[in-house]
Amino acid sequence: MKNGFSRWCDQMWLYVVYFLGIVMACTLVWNWDTWEMSRKLVCMLAIAVPMHIFEENSFPAGFYYMNNLGFGSKEPMVYPQNRCTNMVTNLGAEIVLILLTVNTQVIEPSAVTLVLFFGLGETINHTRSGILMYRRYREKGKKTVYGPGLVTSWCVLIPLSTAALKWLTGHSVTALQVIGGIGIFLGIAVCLILLPFAVSLRVKSKEFAFHDKGYFEKFER
Repeated sequence: MKNGFSRWCDQMWLYVVYFLGIVMACTLVWNWDTWEMSRKLVCMLAIAVPMHIFEENSFPAGFYYMNNLGFGSKEPMVYPQNRCTNMVTNLGAEIVLILLTVNTQVIEPSAVTLVLFFGLGETINHTRSGILMYRRYREKGKKTVYGPGLVTSWCVLIPLSTAALKWLTGHSVTALQVIGGIGIFLGIAVCLILLPFAVSLRVKSKEFAFHDKGYFEKFER
């Protein structure tokens, strides 16, 4: 069972997330003429997240290594982000966004607020991490602040955040509804990122260690 779960946390879950992204893209196209903009925005985020995950984990990959270094890990291939927490965080976030797409009208302003802060949070984190990696590797030939996930953050998530901000400023939104959206964003961060990381920090399981550094392999030679 342990080996089977380890295989699931390696590549299998990624294929599921990419498939869900395609399903959401098809759903958006099918319902484009009938859906309101708020639901479209949440659905677009559910499509953008698998794209973001692809850049982080499949090509060029290596975000986990960069992220763990940012957390000060002494074993950045092992903890706090490992293949298990990676699966929990990303697949969990995609499921949350799919559920929000279905139920957008129930908490419409809060759902759009989530789109706004999700893109901002990811872009700030990736930009900060990219700067740290540039400082780490500039003497080894690194010439930019690029790190896996930066392109989709700036080119996909930030435009979505901008569209969300435009929607929010064009509608009557209460402070409580905005706080609700921020609460969903923080809930994802705490429940799907920080808590799994806390467990990983205690366990430091090498069974779920990553196999390579992805984009950063060339700077470690």
